[in-house]
Amino acid sequence: MRLRVKRQKKYYLKCAGCGFVTPSFKAWFDQFQKCPNCGSKHSEVWYNTSYKRLPRFIKGNPQNFWHYFPYLPLVLKRHIITRYEGTVPIERWHFLEEFAKKEYGLTLEVHAYRNDLNGGTGTFKDVAAALAASIFKENNLKQYCIASTGNSATAYAKYLSIAGVNCSVFMPEDAIRASEATISSFGQQVFRVMGDYAKAKEVAAEYARRHHIQMSTGNIDPIRIEAKKTMVFEWLRQLGKAPDVYIQAISGGTGPLAIDKGIREIGHLYPDLQNPRFIMVQSDGCDPMVQAWEKAEAEGFPEGFEKNYPVIDNPKTNVPTLATGNPATYPIISKLVRKTGGSFVRMRESKLIPLGKLIAYEQKMVPGPASTVCVAGFFNALKKNLINDGETVMVNIGEGAVRAPYFLEQMIYTTQEVTNADE
Repeated sequence: MRLRVKRQKKYYLKCAGCGFVTPSFKAWFDQFQKCPNCGSKHSEVWYNTSYKRLPRFIKGNPQNFWHYFPYLPLVLKRHIITRYEGTVPIERWHFLEEFAKKEYGLTLEVHAYRNDLNGGTGTFKDVAAALAASIFKENNLKQYCIASTGNSATAYAKYLSIAGVNCSVFMPEDAIRASEATISSFGQQVFRVMGDYAKAKEVAAEYARRHHIQMSTGNIDPIRIEAKKTMVFEWLRQLGKAPDVYIQAISGGTGPLAIDKGIREIGHLYPDLQNPRFIMVQSDGCDPMVQAWEKAEAEGFPEGFEKNYPVIDNPKTNVPTLATGNPATYPIISKLVRKTGGSFVRMRESKLIPLGKLIAYEQKMVPGPASTVCVAGFFNALKKNLINDGETVMVNIGEGAVRAPYFLEQMIYTTQEVTNADE
C-alpha cells in the first residue's frame, strides 16, 4: 500500500514561483515543504482526476467535505479522519437584508456560512486540520509543529491526536486560556511564548529546525488551501452559484486564497464562475492590512504597493485569534483583493459586544469575537458603498462563542439578582 501512495498519480504539487513539480506530499515533506529549485514555500496542488464527475458530486446531502474525495490530495480512503466538517449550512440572514433595505435602499441576498457548526472544534479551521491529519497518517508523519493564535492550534491538536501525531503548539502570551486548556486536554504539548504571534512563529520555526520536525507553512500551506477550497463546491451545491461579495475577518488570509484556487481549478467546467469581491475585515486593535490598504488607496495603488505594510508589535486587542501584527501574506492577499475589486475595512472593538448581542438575539446563535468582526464588516461595507443593489453577499461565520468563554460571559444582559420571588 505504501508503494501505491508513494507512486501515486492522482495529484502533484506545482511551485507557484518557478513551476517545479513535486510528485506527492511524501516528496513535499522530504523537501521540508519548499521548492528545491527556487526555495519558495508556495506550491499548489493540481489533479490528474477527471472533472466531468464534479457536477455529480455537487449534489445530495454529504456528511463532510470528504464527499469531494476525488479532488482532495489523499490517495487511500482508509486514511480519512473526519468529525463531520466542511459541509455546514449556508443560512439566509434576513435581518441583515432588512437593514440594508431600510438604511440604504438595497435589495440584497445575504447568507452566513456557519463554520461554527463544524463537527471538530466548531471553527473555520476544522477542514484544514482534518485533511492534514489524514495526509500525515497516509505518509506516516508522527511529529508536527504549529504556531497559532488559537483556533488553528485547537483544531490541529484534536485531529492530529486522532491520527496519532504528536503536535507541538506555540501560542503567543495573549492567547485564550480556553484554547490552551483544550489543546492540553488532547495530550498535545503547548508552549506559551512570551511575546506576540510573530514571536511565537519565530520560536516555533527554530524549534522545528532544531528537532527536524515538519511545521505549518502558514496561510499558503497547500493542505489548508485544498481543504478550504471546498467551500466553492459547497456554494455551488447549496446556492447554485458563487456570491458577488465575500466578507471575512482576516488574520492571515487562507480563505480568499483557497476560494481563488477553487475557482481557478474548476473554471473550465463552470466558465461563468468567478471570484467574488473580497472584503477583508480587521478590528482597530490589530489592523496592519487595513492601514496598508488605506495608504495604498490614498496613493492610487502605486507599483509595488503590496510590499508596503506596517508591522504592529505586541498588538493590544480583544480578538486575539486575529492578532497577526506582521501580515506576511499581505503581498499576496492585497493583490487578489484589488483584482476582484474588493477592499479592506476596519471595525471598532467597542462595537464587539453590542453587535454580538444583536446577532445572538436575531439569529439565536452566539458568535465568537472573530465572527462578530466579520459581521461588522458587512455594516461598514454598506457605509462605504462597497455592496451594490441586487447582489448576493456571503458572510463567513468562522467560530462560535464556545471558543471564547470570556466573550460569551459579556453577553449577559437580562440577569437580575434576587433573593425571593417577590422581587
